[in-house]
Amino acid sequence: MSGSPAPSDDHPDDEIDLAPRDPRDAMSLQTAWLRSFLAVADKGGFGAATLVLHLSQSRVSAHIAALEHALGVTLFDRKARPICTTEAGELFRGHAMNALLELQRGIEAARGTLDNFVAHLRIGSYPSVSSTYLPSVLRELTSKYPGVTIELHEGTAAALEEMVVSGAVDLAFRPLLPKMHETTLCHRTIWREDIVAVMREQDDLTRKSTVSVDDILGRPLIGNPSGSEEEGGGFDLRNTLGDAAGRSDIAYLTDQPATLVALVRAAFGVGVINRLALETTSVEGLAIRTIDSRTALREVALFWTRRRSNAAVVKAFLDAQERAQLPPGVQAIPD
Repeated sequence: MSGSPAPSDDHPDDEIDLAPRDPRDAMSLQTAWLRSFLAVADKGGFGAATLVLHLSQSRVSAHIAALEHALGVTLFDRKARPICTTEAGELFRGHAMNALLELQRGIEAARGTLDNFVAHLRIGSYPSVSSTYLPSVLRELTSKYPGVTIELHEGTAAALEEMVVSGAVDLAFRPLLPKMHETTLCHRTIWREDIVAVMREQDDLTRKSTVSVDDILGRPLIGNPSGSEEEGGGFDLRNTLGDAAGRSDIAYLTDQPATLVALVRAAFGVGVINRLALETTSVEGLAIRTIDSRTALREVALFWTRRRSNAAVVKAFLDAQERAQLPPGVQAIPD
């Protein structure tokens, strides 16, 4: 076969001819195709991969089809359940992963040489942090590095963990509980906040300055986020109630603080939610009471992967977060 030989460890100075000759060679491949391929291979299906990539299933399928056409091989056995890689797909998988990792290292190395860099940062968050705290962090970041652009992704605690692990975001704000499945992530705990009870001003419980778990057990309860218990639905509510959670009447679960407040205002029950979330909506006509429970609190942290620890843009964001003013109603946790 004609052409320059591939470089090897024995000949580190050998050069690769990057001039495209065959439309199916490496220079024609797109990184988006590789990301979609790896996500489908890792998750065992196109549907599961869409949740990680935040792309439609048709887009992921198009990426795989384009990659298979460019390579001239079939990468997946689509008749298998769950879907699995072919022999060619499994051989290509390791090379694709190494190629993306090496490309990312090169990007981070290039960005790390700049004092005032132009970079793109992907942040994971959830509504109460996004509206009450994240703007002050971004203000600190962009005042020092005006060339940085931001992409925001929001989700539940489980979704935010998946975003960090998969690389869909560079860093993510997330409560420490429920516990992360991935224990190797780096994190910085930022603040502690109360889990509180929200009720109508006419409620008899407003006579008390603090309510007990027994006080609210007999009421229909409204919590967040939505989802099954296995998915972390109503985690703060269940965690606050502790062993008594099994005797509770959980009437509604919602992802939106405004919806929880509206349900309380309409006399559908007592809300149990983190205090910061109440800063995002009007609580007129409602009363807020602390709950006498040692687990009626949450700690919020910032998470990132060890691989990204030395990235200049990650360091810049961590520095900006440290300088930003904390939102109201939370207690700082010193380093």
